[in-house]
Amino acid sequence: MVRNLVTIAEFTDSFEAEVAKSFLEEAGFEVFLQNERFQSMYSSIAGDMYPIELQVYAEFEAEASGLLNDQGDSYLTNAILQEEGALLEGHFLLTSGNHSNRYIEKIRVLQNPQATHNLCEKLAHRLAVYDFDTVIGPAYGAIVLAFEVARILEKQFVFTQRKDEKMVFRSGFDLSNTKKAVIIEDIVSTGGSVSEVVNCARDKGIDVVAIGLLVDRSGGKLDFGLPVESLLSIEVPLWRPEECDLCKQGLHLVKPGSSDKGK
Repeated sequence: MVRNLVTIAEFTDSFEAEVAKSFLEEAGFEVFLQNERFQSMYSSIAGDMYPIELQVYAEFEAEASGLLNDQGDSYLTNAILQEEGALLEGHFLLTSGNHSNRYIEKIRVLQNPQATHNLCEKLAHRLAVYDFDTVIGPAYGAIVLAFEVARILEKQFVFTQRKDEKMVFRSGFDLSNTKKAVIIEDIVSTGGSVSEVVNCARDKGIDVVAIGLLVDRSGGKLDFGLPVESLLSIEVPLWRPEECDLCKQGLHLVKPGSSDKGK
């Protein structure tokens, strides 16, 4: 019996194609990539003309496609974080004041424009279903992500910053045409900074319709009273300083660089 192959996804980035292939193979599917060699040899001219096609046998099309749509973003995000060396283990002081044994160093991702674009493209795809005119990102970590999502979706971009211990829009932005917005944040643990941006926007009469997150460290427990689109949701242990198991063990405390509070 002849078994037909069907294409369930197309990629112009070979890393993203390989990650999707690995994800489905780990789930038990036979997966094939077409045009991969051509894309690797002539990536500068192949582009959208000869995308890498991710194929499975026709009888598994619906199941494989559904799995890729449901969990593929999380798998890709985790793979990019690992590839860029952004997943750190140790004893960390977070900007919320809590301690944790795991830290995500977003700067290692942001210094790779292609990896950053790939993640923003996924966020943009999720947020495209909402009605808004502006993308807001709090300084400084989320500025790059918010700008790229805005560029992909052809929306306005603005950012907020903390001034005199209060979250405000950067002076100079014209907010007269900003009516509805989404907020982009990178790594969130407690959601404090996102809530500040929501309140900042509402004080200006802006309707916040959704929140996009690179990583939700609460495991989906945060509740902003708004739709949340996160590429990766993981539950990471958090301790108050006086209750920290790592402090009790005498492990050295590291404070990663950050400019925001209350994440």
